Amino acid sequence: MGHKHKHRKHRRIGREERKTFLILMVAAVVIVLGAGAYGYHSAISAREKTVRRIENADSASSTSAYGVSANKNAISSATSTTAIVDNFDGTITYKGVTYKPNTSIETVLFLGIDDSDQTRQGVGIDEGGRSDTMILFIIDKDKELITPLEINRDTMVGVDIYNNDGEFLYTGQEQITMQYSYGRSAREACNLTKQKVADLLMRTRINNVVSLTMDGIEPSVDAIGGVTLQLQSDETDLDPMYTKGAIITLNGKEALDFVHTRDVETRGSNIDRMSRQTQFMLALSQTARQRGTGVISVMEEAAGDYLYEDMSADIADCFAKYAASDTVYLLPGENVEGVLHDEFYVDNDELIKMIIQLFYVEN
Repeated sequence: MGHKHKHRKHRRIGREERKTFLILMVAAVVIVLGAGAYGYHSAISAREKTVRRIENADSASSTSAYGVSANKNAISSATSTTAIVDNFDGTITYKGVTYKPNTSIETVLFLGIDDSDQTRQGVGIDEGGRSDTMILFIIDKDKELITPLEINRDTMVGVDIYNNDGEFLYTGQEQITMQYSYGRSAREACNLTKQKVADLLMRTRINNVVSLTMDGIEPSVDAIGGVTLQLQSDETDLDPMYTKGAIITLNGKEALDFVHTRDVETRGSNIDRMSRQTQFMLALSQTARQRGTGVISVMEEAAGDYLYEDMSADIADCFAKYAASDTVYLLPGENVEGVLHDEFYVDNDELIKMIIQLFYVEN
């Protein structure tokens, strides 16, 4: 009897344990399913904010070799046969020749923002503004020369997507102009964009950045009495007087229209506007230099809160002292009609050649 009683007691405890175990299992399944549904909903909501998503973002952004992408509907990925960057000494090996960074080169990334101010009220894809103008000024201290490189705002890259709390979500394929919109402050937005441009240019070091909102153009131009330039292309869609070769003088309001206006219904219209923006910036810099100052100093005094800058004083002085190059460089590549917007895809092989020419010397 004692043994049987002990045996029955053991069986009763086993049933209670199984009951408890089943309850815990059901609860766990409910939790997992609930979390999965929430995660799926969050992922779908996040994907709606971007054109495409890169599933293997880490490998796409961390490679040290660069080449031509065969698929224009994917971010240009690297190959291991075109150019190899040595992350320790900064050299590039291309077609058997090794190049080292040109130590006389400094860089300033200028961003023209399609927003009214730098307060950054709200964040996200619809609220943060975009960098419609992107010009990398390459300063050669040995030659005392400033050379502009136009960065097409429609260039398709892996844009880092953040939520409203500044938490990284994922990397999605978008136009590079969108990277600015994910910063919660002008400083953060500029740094995000600066890093993305540096990555695009094979991690070329970008030392300085300046951003000016569209409302900062008018006071900057009026402060120096207008800007005179000779049109390099026909712009009669803006004004009947803007024929190719015409010499025009723009006041502040006219300058704003000149650099900001484009027909968004016409595919490829950004290419023409980008050319006007670079013409204007070079003319503004030249006019300021003729007035005995630099374009950065003009913006500092006239643009006020419309301006954000992170650069050293000696680099700012270069704009007052150095001449501008007659050559304006463009990213090599192809502009194609995307589903929603124009998309520009870089020809990486040609880009490598240009980067070596602009930023390197033979080792």
